Amino acid sequence: MSIFNPLPVEPAFLNWRGHQIASYTAGAGPKVLLIHSINAAASAFEMRKPFVQLQDTFHIHAIDLLGYGRSDRPARAYHASDYVELIAHILQQMGSGTTIIASSLSAAYAVRAARQHAELVQALVLVCPAGIEQLAQPPGQSNAIAYRTLRGAAGKLIFAALTTRPAVRFFLEREGYAQRSSITPDTLEGFYQATQHPGARYAPLCFVTGLLNTNIAEDFAALTQPILIVWGRQATTTPVSQADAFLARNPQAKLSVVDNTSLLVQDEQPEVFSGLVREFLAVPALEST
Repeated sequence: MSIFNPLPVEPAFLNWRGHQIASYTAGAGPKVLLIHSINAAASAFEMRKPFVQLQDTFHIHAIDLLGYGRSDRPARAYHASDYVELIAHILQQMGSGTTIIASSLSAAYAVRAARQHAELVQALVLVCPAGIEQLAQPPGQSNAIAYRTLRGAAGKLIFAALTTRPAVRFFLEREGYAQRSSITPDTLEGFYQATQHPGARYAPLCFVTGLLNTNIAEDFAALTQPILIVWGRQATTTPVSQADAFLARNPQAKLSVVDNTSLLVQDEQPEVFSGLVREFLAVPALEST
């Protein structure tokens, strides 16, 4: 069986705390770090279009977070602090002047890392971020009990049922995309393949049981970098009304709402998204000759 690559380049692997983290790079210019969201079918695959479209004028760096994509998927409990510290490690490797583009709950981790390492982060682009009104309740005893209940055979069966091709399509239609036509056979296959690696269930299990929740209200308010929030107008799981909580906490933040898209704005409306990023960073696309 061939190995599925989330992005159209072979990954390099870096060692982080004894784990192999898949890293993808392309292009040259100002540095941009792409960070995918957190869900059962997540991987750098969901960032493939900005990875391709922005590499003409940016040095693009994307990763599979621990537990996802081509990165290691250890059988362990995952916590928000793991991802904040992993993002910080990547930023330290990339150096100062990096713009982060991050989605959903991973945007919350990016915000915390950007506050802790402000000298490394030039700007942030947050796609339908969580961490203030949604997925913000810190995990407690009930979350730990739910995790212990599901980490065995029962959880394995549930994950298998939720990651068939029809189940993945249902998830994408309900939460990921506003238009069914956006879910091409290649798109469906890419998300499906992300669920099929050994150990694929461990990180999503921590997500669904609340272990990965984090509250970033104070972190977001403390950011001094320019911030662009991009929201899909048709997003239902994380509706655009939640943008108000972010805008109220930081006057640096600007909001762009994109029509005909849901949570995966960068994949469903890639030209619009890339244009917003270029305008925000004041870097035009190179004209073809």
